[in-house]
Amino acid sequence: MSAFNLMAIVLVITAIFAVINDRFIKLHRTIGVMLIALVFSLCILLAKYLGLIEHDWVTPLVMQVDFSDTLIQGMLGALLFAGSMNIEFKDLKPRLIPITVLAICGVLISTLLVGYGMYYAIHLLSSVELPLMYCFAFAALISPTDPIAVLAILRSIGVSKGLDMDVCGESLFNDGIGLVVFTFFFSLAVNAETMSFAEVSLFFARNVFGGIALGAVAGVGAYLLMRMTRDYHIEIMLTLALVFGTFQFAEWIEVSAAIAVVIVGIVFGHLCYKGMTHKALESMYTFWEVVDEVLNSTLFVMIGILLLVIPMDSHRLLLGIFAIIVVLFGRWISVLIPVALLSRRYFFSPRSVRILTWGGLRGGLSIALALTLPNSAYRETILLMTYAVVVFSIIIQGTTIPWVAGNRTTIGDEYDDPLLDDNNPNTRSHVGKRSEKLESE
Repeated sequence: MSAFNLMAIVLVITAIFAVINDRFIKLHRTIGVMLIALVFSLCILLAKYLGLIEHDWVTPLVMQVDFSDTLIQGMLGALLFAGSMNIEFKDLKPRLIPITVLAICGVLISTLLVGYGMYYAIHLLSSVELPLMYCFAFAALISPTDPIAVLAILRSIGVSKGLDMDVCGESLFNDGIGLVVFTFFFSLAVNAETMSFAEVSLFFARNVFGGIALGAVAGVGAYLLMRMTRDYHIEIMLTLALVFGTFQFAEWIEVSAAIAVVIVGIVFGHLCYKGMTHKALESMYTFWEVVDEVLNSTLFVMIGILLLVIPMDSHRLLLGIFAIIVVLFGRWISVLIPVALLSRRYFFSPRSVRILTWGGLRGGLSIALALTLPNSAYRETILLMTYAVVVFSIIIQGTTIPWVAGNRTTIGDEYDDPLLDDNNPNTRSHVGKRSEKLESE
């Protein structure tokens, strides 16, 4: 089956699940469509177990989808750009140092804690084996919070502007840091490579600072090109070229593509908001809002259906539960330490640690990275643990964030607290704020 046919089928399924959720379940659309996809997959597995169906056409179809390539090469750049271009630089600037420290230190601390924690937890299950470097590879891919999941859920949560910026900014930046750390441990685990301290430092510096430099240059260059035209169709075309061109060029010169695209979104969005016409801005933000919604919903449906091909047995299921506990503990410590140190100079909400911990959702990116590992028993174990953490974070953590944050409502409900009024510019979330500003104008 061709890639176009697969894409068409996935889009049809996503649209149907989205309608069902909107009409009957009424959860946040990304959580709702994933939950429906999970139930759909469980029904197929149960029917096969009971012998009710002999020919399952869905599972072979799912096995044809290259989930890793589809997300990393096709969707990640667009989703990161759509999220980062909504971040206003004047809001980001005063929180830049806390966000950077949370992103870098948080990923490194969590990777160490989760890596060693899973290594010793696995030794409790004699039938499962996973070398230390593979444990670190798992820790690296699961430690960064997925901006795709976080940004999707935060649209329904009312938090202060500073805390909102910490959560969203950290999720966007630690995504790129996590990819760099995973690439490092991937090389050590799979290729049995060794690196000196100087080589490790050069590897991280090239990826991180190279991605930042490329993103800044590409963002400014694209804005200068955009000023040469007044046709908003061409302007939207330029943004598409900017996203995918920057992502591919970053991979070609071996710098962090994720960091480059995040910086492109922030720089380009900042320049365009100052220099573009109202009509052009409205068209651009509407276009990327639609792209963001479609890709998010499609991604979460793919995560739910992926259950059909996840290797599962009682030992691996128990290991998945261990992974959820260890990852949550690692996330808590990796947030607690930086916040405790930074709070001497920067203000943090009393709810910061628990919201950053419980709101640290994992999504399709973690699964995509797990799927890049070569076929082996190690890959199956890591994939099962990753899937368990991702499903738990989205279904359980995603639906209970308001309760953990101390709000009275659940995902999808309207906030009647005047302190969280969307018309209050001092408290509203920044996500989607620019497009709403344009509509109000």
